[in-house]
Amino acid sequence: MSVSVIIPAAGIGKRFGKKKQFLHYKNKSVLMYAISPFVFCDEINEVIIAVSKDDMKQVDDYLKVADFKKKVSIVEGGLLRQDSVKNAIKCSNKKNQIICIHDCARPFISKSLIQKAIKKCITSDAVVVAVPSTDTLKETKDLKIKKTIDRDKIWKAQTPQVFKRSIIENVLFDSKYEKIFYTDESSLVEQAGYDVSIVEGSPLNIKITTKDDWLLAKAIFKEIYND
Repeated sequence: MSVSVIIPAAGIGKRFGKKKQFLHYKNKSVLMYAISPFVFCDEINEVIIAVSKDDMKQVDDYLKVADFKKKVSIVEGGLLRQDSVKNAIKCSNKKNQIICIHDCARPFISKSLIQKAIKKCITSDAVVVAVPSTDTLKETKDLKIKKTIDRDKIWKAQTPQVFKRSIIENVLFDSKYEKIFYTDESSLVEQAGYDVSIVEGSPLNIKITTKDDWLLAKAIFKEIYND
């Protein structure tokens, strides 16, 4: 079993105010932290990063410094996340029957969690790494609470998300789904009627979306590196 990893990294960081995949800690970008664990997984034989045309040289420079011993390719991304993922899938090794997609701004993913998700996908249509909600959740309308949601049924989706190639291709390239906006690929696969399983993730596997997230990420980095 061989796996292709896709890292959509063409986002502009609208909520953050800059491209968070290019933030740095200890002279290494968030993007490179996010990629590194995948490179060292034996199950994975290629990593494809989808970036904007303007950022291709910068990412290529990162890769030259990193000097990974595994194939890491760069493709041009699109305006939307789904466009970037599609472009990367088109360029991926068609012999690889598993597609693994990971957010470029999740720098704390572990090799063991990646491997658990890939293993689970062997017997599932798709797999999402997720963590159970520990917060009390409220459904609201016009800032008024309508009901309290049973948090025991709520999981917060993370990445990586892992798919059988045939399934993710069937869904992403189906014309009836082309105009549907989605924030992650699993929601589209779920909508298409496939079974999506969960592998429990880690609370540390945060996504850097806002400046508050970056403050938390720097604290995690400092703990990891004993700064």
